[in-house]
Amino acid sequence: MISLLVYAVRCIILILGIWLVSIIIGKKSLLQFTAYDAGILMIISNVVSQPLVNKDTFKTAFGIILLSFSIIIIGKLSLSKRFYRMDYTPSILIANGIISREELRRNRLSLYSLFSLLRQQGYSKISDVNFAVLELGGNISVIPKNSARNVTIEDMNLAQPEEGLTFPVIMDGEIFADMLKYANVTEQWLINELMISYKAKPKDVFYAEVDDTKSLFVNLYTQSNKNDVTIA
Repeated sequence: MISLLVYAVRCIILILGIWLVSIIIGKKSLLQFTAYDAGILMIISNVVSQPLVNKDTFKTAFGIILLSFSIIIIGKLSLSKRFYRMDYTPSILIANGIISREELRRNRLSLYSLFSLLRQQGYSKISDVNFAVLELGGNISVIPKNSARNVTIEDMNLAQPEEGLTFPVIMDGEIFADMLKYANVTEQWLINELMISYKAKPKDVFYAEVDDTKSLFVNLYTQSNKNDVTIA
């Protein structure tokens, strides 16, 4: 029984250590990891498993945190101009509508892989592509030829105001005071709008948002609790 308790404590310590690592690393997604980030994570995954078979729990937790901080240090160094090209350099796979065999070979991409990446971006024909750039993490950025790009408001000479942000002001019946500040509205204004437009109080609201024009969208609990959803 005691051995199981000790094992459980080790697992809890490791979970807390991994949680701390995720905070330290930040919001970077897996697709944004550099080769160094991926290498460090492989080492961490190996280190993490050690306390489950031995007693060096605290030493392992310290090692995990140390490795995580090394990711931050390398990340900060990569922001220096001296290290720009050491971290990652984009590859131009298509330039002026011409496929670069050398860049495909350097990035170990076949034509089929290139076609697949282009289709994921909505381009089924090479003739529609002016430039294609392979970005960090394997994503591809496509600049289409003028004949293949979508018509914009500027092309049509239409005046359109810039769209602002939309802020969630109520979630699960709770008002977010900080979001009200960003949306430039007051709590009293929100309560009044709920009563006037929806005959509801904040506690009746499952989700509500306010956009830059102070337009309020509300999803009440009574709407979200319905089992049958009607699709128009």
